[in-house]
Amino acid sequence: MNADIITDTTYPHGTVKGFEDGCTTGHCPGEVSCKTVFTRFKGDYAFNRQMKAGITPAEIVAAEEARAREALEASLAAQEAEKEAKSTRTREAARERHNAARRGRRQRARTTIRKGDGVPRTTLQVEIHRLHSQGLTDSQIAVHMGKTRNQIKGVRHYLLLAPNPAPATTGAES
Repeated sequence: MNADIITDTTYPHGTVKGFEDGCTTGHCPGEVSCKTVFTRFKGDYAFNRQMKAGITPAEIVAAEEARAREALEASLAAQEAEKEAKSTRTREAARERHNAARRGRRQRARTTIRKGDGVPRTTLQVEIHRLHSQGLTDSQIAVHMGKTRNQIKGVRHYLLLAPNPAPATTGAES
């Protein structure tokens, strides 16, 4: 491109004709360079259609930039909303964990107060108490309930129950 084209005020800069007539570098003084307009006109159908409808390349680019800015703002707003929602969920989860821990401490405190009074409180304790009163040993209760003998023994001690003696075996059973 020669200097006469750049300084010529009547030259159609920023057009397809300007590119075809010799303004082919990035030094074009138009708002949108002739090279960019030509490339977009040949390869971008929407750009081509808008130019044929009489919209200038500068207006097309300005509208595209505005849409890109709106999309970016919408994306940033969505990210901010998600960040706020996540923060809220995090605070709610932390509050729930705190409340659960407090409930657990209160439950442990009640258990500690009741501990050793010999009164069955849970379903497991009631069932062990019932089977023990029928004369079953810790081992028999463990088999019946699907627990270990040590688990049954621990609950029996908690309930202040003496161990049941093992049934006597007769010579005929051996």
